[in-house]
Amino acid sequence: MSPVGTRLVLEGLEVRQASAGTGAPGKRLLSGVSLSVEPGEFLALVGSSGSGKTLTAMSCLRLLPPGLHITGGSITLDGQDLAQAPEHQLNSIRGGRLGMLFQQPKRMFNPNRTIEQHLKEPLRLHAGLRGAKARTKALELLEEVGFADPGKGIRAYPHQLSGGMAQRAMTAVALAGQPGMLLADEPTSALDKVLERQILQLLDRERRERGLGILYITHNIASVAAYADRVLVMNSGSIVEAAPAGELLTRPKTDYTRQLLAAARLAPESRRRPPSRERDILVLDRVGKHFGPRRKLGHAALHDVSLALRRGEILGVLGQSGSGKSTLAKAIVGLETASTGSIARQLDAAAPREATAVQLVFQEPHSAFDPRMTLRTSLQAPLRPHRELSPEERDARIAAAMQEVELDPSLLDKRPGQCSGGQLQRATIARALLLEPQVLICDEATSALDALTQRTILNLLLRLQRERNLSLIVISHDMDVVRYMCDRVAVLLEGQVVEVAETKDFFAAPQHEHSRALVSASIPCRADGQWTVLEAVKT
Repeated sequence: MSPVGTRLVLEGLEVRQASAGTGAPGKRLLSGVSLSVEPGEFLALVGSSGSGKTLTAMSCLRLLPPGLHITGGSITLDGQDLAQAPEHQLNSIRGGRLGMLFQQPKRMFNPNRTIEQHLKEPLRLHAGLRGAKARTKALELLEEVGFADPGKGIRAYPHQLSGGMAQRAMTAVALAGQPGMLLADEPTSALDKVLERQILQLLDRERRERGLGILYITHNIASVAAYADRVLVMNSGSIVEAAPAGELLTRPKTDYTRQLLAAARLAPESRRRPPSRERDILVLDRVGKHFGPRRKLGHAALHDVSLALRRGEILGVLGQSGSGKSTLAKAIVGLETASTGSIARQLDAAAPREATAVQLVFQEPHSAFDPRMTLRTSLQAPLRPHRELSPEERDARIAAAMQEVELDPSLLDKRPGQCSGGQLQRATIARALLLEPQVLICDEATSALDALTQRTILNLLLRLQRERNLSLIVISHDMDVVRYMCDRVAVLLEGQVVEVAETKDFFAAPQHEHSRALVSASIPCRADGQWTVLEAVKT
């Protein structure tokens, strides 16, 4: 593939037999990793959490966590050995010839700096632009990555951007250094399918027009199947399979790759027991939520939302980033107060106290726990107000909850940073179950997890729902998760419910235009409209 654009990359990125770890015997986290990315190539690196994907990218940048080092092999960019380069040379390469896209852009931006200030830094360091010329180039970059109003976007602070716009802004920052190679570490995992497709199409266009080589790290093979030229599969710090995308998807050679593919293909769940149609357990009537002066309709996060959740039902709530899904969840559990309308809970006679009958499972498990506390202390916290429970009874309830979510009790004495994402998500569910809720709201509870861990957590939730007869609200941008889990689907658009339907009917024939766009976006395809080979495999 011939490079096109402002920078000619002669050799690309090559990693040869690279190893990384603490340097102590038996402590290697990467072992003999070899890969290459040619100019204009889209290489996908896939694997479950903890497989070594991000460590591989951080090794290329020489930005490994404290205590970890490159212990063997070589990493070259255009023939220059990055593993041996002095720090001042690396500083000229990072953000310049070698760009980086991170998973959660809002966390990587400085909240005190505007997007213009973020863009001007790489333009000054790597392109030599200052003042008016830097501003003009910054506006051009924002337009290039899809900002409808670059003048407004350049003045914004990170918190004023939606998830999709923040990722576009970070892409503009990465491109500002005129890179020949781009490392993209899970840049779309927290985005809805429409935004995910837009970002992938943007990267695909940039690599074709600029000759940009891309190493794209992901735990979801399906998301990149239509864009990747080759796919590498990583497990336990080593590359276990490598092949062209079509070949790997249709003829995987290792059991691990087959497991990843199987986990990515969530088939609709077969229910043994249909949800009860006798009564509703939760009723929302014309609920609205306004931020700022109510007369300013532009500040309405929710507008006249009317929904009912049935006893024992799993209701899916779909919508793009910024549609009001998380605001709706917070209003139901009481973390936000509805500006208009009412939320009525029609609980069982033997229900626990009203305040604890509805519990929330958060999107990012690492953010749901205090990093200074052990899991035991965090799980004890919601039980402390219940003075009728003795310390022994509290410990027994915590132990039972850990067993229910299939966690080793020894984890109770660990801090969040010592646990995997899957372990923490189970602990989050265990904490929610401690107060014996009747309604569990899962707000993007598996979006940050790899496919294998995601399926495990989803099956855990299904089992708990059946055994406890829980009612679930599953908020997600992942259409496969909703199809796998839910009895009914509600679609939010700009804070309003535009469609409610049985899951089977919704996916067979969505009625609203926005619903059709969401369903269409869940089928990966290239910018040229060609179907991905994975979709052919699935059907």
